[in-house]
Amino acid sequence: MNPRQTSEYSMFIRRSQMAMIVVNVLATVCPGEEPQLDETTSRISVTIDRGRDTGQCFGSLFEVTSPDSTVVIGAGFQNLYNTRYRADRHSLQFYVRPTDGQRSHTTEKLPRPNELCGTYLYSRDNIVRSTYGGLKAWDPQADKWEPEDSLGGTNETMRVGDGLLEFGASEVKYAGQAVLNPPREGSYQLFFYANGHLCFYHVNRGDDGYRPYENDSDGFSKLYACPWTVDQANVDLSTAVVLTLPVVGETTFAWGQLGDQIVTGSNIGGFYVFEKGNWRMLLAPILGVSYQLYSTMMFHDRLLMGQYPSGRVFQYDGSQISDMPGWPPILDGVSASAREAQTTVIYGGDVFVGVWPWGELWRYNPDSRRWAFTQRMFDHPELSDRITHPYDFENKNGDVGNQWGQRVTSLVPGGANLFVSTSAKWPAEWAPQEFPFLAPDKWKSYGSVYKLTMPGHLSATTKWTEGPTTFEFVIDENELSISQDGKQIAATAVTGSLRKHVNSAAGLADVKWGQGIYGAFGGDTIKGVVVRAE
Repeated sequence: MNPRQTSEYSMFIRRSQMAMIVVNVLATVCPGEEPQLDETTSRISVTIDRGRDTGQCFGSLFEVTSPDSTVVIGAGFQNLYNTRYRADRHSLQFYVRPTDGQRSHTTEKLPRPNELCGTYLYSRDNIVRSTYGGLKAWDPQADKWEPEDSLGGTNETMRVGDGLLEFGASEVKYAGQAVLNPPREGSYQLFFYANGHLCFYHVNRGDDGYRPYENDSDGFSKLYACPWTVDQANVDLSTAVVLTLPVVGETTFAWGQLGDQIVTGSNIGGFYVFEKGNWRMLLAPILGVSYQLYSTMMFHDRLLMGQYPSGRVFQYDGSQISDMPGWPPILDGVSASAREAQTTVIYGGDVFVGVWPWGELWRYNPDSRRWAFTQRMFDHPELSDRITHPYDFENKNGDVGNQWGQRVTSLVPGGANLFVSTSAKWPAEWAPQEFPFLAPDKWKSYGSVYKLTMPGHLSATTKWTEGPTTFEFVIDENELSISQDGKQIAATAVTGSLRKHVNSAAGLADVKWGQGIYGAFGGDTIKGVVVRAE
């Protein structure tokens, strides 16, 4: 680490430590907020002021270990971006996690959202949406996907305050009004709003492929960071901070957010950081060398980032990127080459990772520090280390040799469940004459959506408030629930072996307010109290 990086990292750590000091003071010195540490305690109440919504990460509300150390209990707002979609910043998660890492789950296959060989999902307001083959929303009561209107492009939307921000094909709307129109040349791609800045790639590639940048008339890729908040009618491009990238055609698979930093990894291997009003390049792209980041996820004080071609999760600490060997392991019986950790998520307090090209789903328990293979999301073909991707031999004459590699495209929490989707390399239509080896129904494994359920998780959409709001988390042997300002917003049954563990949650002490797996609390104030059960 060079001196500048050392200095910047030290400042990052000092800011984080100061933020924790402020959080803990607010959580403990306010009159009447001292925890009542009774052995029958099963309620945790947290009052927060999230401040003005400028796209920040709200982070953790609390984390606590049971007196007998058998479970960890926590809650917070997930900071996550999977290709191509961002987790719902206003969705609150609550978990009870056994520290021995032993967990059970069930998997239910849902109806297909389209007739393509793939789909990608995202969630907003506790509704899961599928984006390929037309925007559709999952209706659990009707057990089907319902069509929705969209702005086009990626079909992505997010809540900012109590309004809706929509990202379309080169355009952005807020509360139904255009705030950014398409450019005169090229296209705006992959929008990301965080820390009061609307960020995106402006790409004018032409037909000559990827190439070193020479001048704008030959083509370009530029990174924009535009100051913008919801009270502005339009994005003022004259105020944007713009970085011209080294390779024409650079765009991204994943954005990320770490404290005051906004980061993005390009499809050509560049890694760029926006901080203190400036862009800087941490990794330079190299044409002909594969290095892509497909996901970013806050994990305590750092970002975990899914990488290709290692198939592992890398970490970014605010200063440097480092590999994490064995995160996750390689499934026995498959090649170690050309692997891609495309998707990551925190579900039930554990880390889940979806890995190409064999559709693997892995789970990491932070307490036992062990990885467990959850399941393969495809039942064909048989595993083989003689090939790199499924159906390499059968598809050797295909236009895209690895088209039938198997992706886990999305990991989306919703209520008590985790929604998992799959795809081929590209969600194309299946051509029976061209790919007879997938007849009659094997092709339908691509584009499937599953509902995975593991006891100990609950997600809920929260109402935006200007000023303080109070969340209450209730734990007993029968149910987990979340309430906001006295109104229950979600509940789920406690089942299986988790019931035994939940009984040990009584008498909670040493709660870490504003700290936990979702990173440091990112709002203005937080005050927490453990309440005696009624």
